[in-house]
Amino acid sequence: MSAAEESSRGYRVKFVDIRVNPPGGRRKGNPYVQRCEHKGCDELGLCKAPKPYAARVIQVPGQAVADQDNHWFCQRHAAQYNETYDFFEGMTETEITNFQASAGFGHKPTWRFGGGPVGAAGRAARMNPRGWRGAKEWLYNGHTPQGADDQPVRERTRLQLRALDELGLPKNAGAAQIRERYGVLVKQYHPDSNGGDRSMEQRLTVVIRAFKALKASGLA
Repeated sequence: MSAAEESSRGYRVKFVDIRVNPPGGRRKGNPYVQRCEHKGCDELGLCKAPKPYAARVIQVPGQAVADQDNHWFCQRHAAQYNETYDFFEGMTETEITNFQASAGFGHKPTWRFGGGPVGAAGRAARMNPRGWRGAKEWLYNGHTPQGADDQPVRERTRLQLRALDELGLPKNAGAAQIRERYGVLVKQYHPDSNGGDRSMEQRLTVVIRAFKALKASGLA
């Protein structure tokens, strides 16, 4: 119907405001949708980031991090948060120093001269019949074989427990479980797996550093 026809018949089209965000302040979000926790941000909070260690509900070292112990941010604010995340929070100066010293040689295990797997003690350990636990399970150099996750868990250091916590693993996680979890997280946070998005690179750095700490201590 043309404007002239509308005027001649005394009829005017009624317009209805169908805007998604009508004037009158900030829109009310769906209570069932997770929003970014950054103050003033209304984007979806799809990126999970761990809270500072002291602020977590679960305080058991090495226990998997629960959802209530994480922040939820949009990608931009998750990247900002991860840039300031402190992996060493709560550790002693000695633990931090030991980790930094280990980084000097790639977090590879070391031993005193003559005491490693090719030394006299190592050869004796390999030939000890008491170490026999089947064709695939020798006690090697005083340690259970890698991947033997069902073996009794040794008392672990604060650094090991913190690293396990950063990977979302329980304190009794074995080598195979650690490596599997590491592979999943690297794929999840790597830019190549996210269309080139680099917002989670800092979180990826935390994951890699935690895995190196576990590998250096012989757990992975």
